[in-house]
Amino acid sequence: MNISVSEIPGAAAVWPLRPLLDMLKSASWTQLLVPAVLAYLGLCRTLRFRREHALRRKLGYPDRASLARMTTEDAQQIVHFLSSWEFPLFNFLALEFGLFKTYGLESISRLLLATGNLTDPVRSLKRFEDTAALIGEWLQNPPTSERAMQGVARMNFLHSKYIKEGTISNADLLYTLSVFITEPPRFCRLFEWRALNEMEICAYGVLWKSVGDAMGIEYKGFLARAESGWRDGVEFADDIATWAKAYEVVAMKPSLVCAKPARALIPMITYWAPGFAKPFVTKVVISLLGERVREAFMLPEPDVTASATVYSLLAIRLFVLRYLTLPRFFQLKRLNDPDPRTGRMTQRIPYGNFPFYIKPTLWNRWISPAAWLIWLVGGKVPGDNPEEYMAQGYLFSDLGPKNRMGLGVEEMEADVSRLRESFGRGGCPFG
Repeated sequence: MNISVSEIPGAAAVWPLRPLLDMLKSASWTQLLVPAVLAYLGLCRTLRFRREHALRRKLGYPDRASLARMTTEDAQQIVHFLSSWEFPLFNFLALEFGLFKTYGLESISRLLLATGNLTDPVRSLKRFEDTAALIGEWLQNPPTSERAMQGVARMNFLHSKYIKEGTISNADLLYTLSVFITEPPRFCRLFEWRALNEMEICAYGVLWKSVGDAMGIEYKGFLARAESGWRDGVEFADDIATWAKAYEVVAMKPSLVCAKPARALIPMITYWAPGFAKPFVTKVVISLLGERVREAFMLPEPDVTASATVYSLLAIRLFVLRYLTLPRFFQLKRLNDPDPRTGRMTQRIPYGNFPFYIKPTLWNRWISPAAWLIWLVGGKVPGDNPEEYMAQGYLFSDLGPKNRMGLGVEEMEADVSRLRESFGRGGCPFG
């Protein structure tokens, strides 16, 4: 039976594609590949910066003058965006290396050695996870939320004993605050596919200024502009960075006291490296430390081969991400919602090398490729040693050294009430 094209419904609309299909069939693979590659590169270029520009338009910070009215709520939203969408890996590494950097101060290292919380091979595991968990609560929850305020209150309680004893000084707290403001922009500028824009730098200044205020950190007598005040978060970030650099010259010296925590913590960073590669990976870590920090830790000069390798790989990664890959399709989520019955919070991904506060599931314990890989290298997966790693999740009163677990509940409640009543907790800290 002969059927004409005109008798087939919709054939008139499809028929003009016949010449195109014939052309594609007759074209060589190179004639098809080149336009496809160019189209993909154009798509990468179009989408790569779209989220950055969209967030700036959404929040309404088009220029430097507008940053003076940035609220802590907006700042938290920006920092959360950077840590969960744009730069999850290097935002985490910046905070990890930044925390590591503070141990170059002898006063901080001396306290760590006295408590053993970051040098003891057992206690250090929980201490690192808990510090990261508290910081994560501040970054991932709005500053007026109960979780953010409880996180600050818990940190205040853990520090209060040492502040009263005089073993933690205001300068120690201020320097620690400075690395959380300055290290993420520095890491992004050096290693990521783009540097932070002014709005994002301002957000780090605004958010961490708010945390510093809640912790009672004193700026007067330390920062140059503390008396006159700061115009915006960028100005605050510049001021604290200038002070921190000057403070390092005075306080960060080669020290056997600082060397001990450094030698205990480097294995935490190189934990997943195969045994045969650990010496080389250790040299890579040393090459990423600044000269002054390395000297304070009394570590050797960076290895030329390790430095050349890591910086070449980072440059290749930067190029590939910027020009050859599409942006992330899924947000990185570390925390689950609190259990409605117990209020306990669990994590999806640990900050450290052990499955603290992760509820075991069929997927994360038995099926996932990550679980099999961890098993192969002899690591711990969710469900292993559930009492030690607290698979049921944490309450804020659980965070901190084991000998202080469950303590400070009343003090935290009073501090949360103070924070809740504080003027401008979610507003602009410079207004």
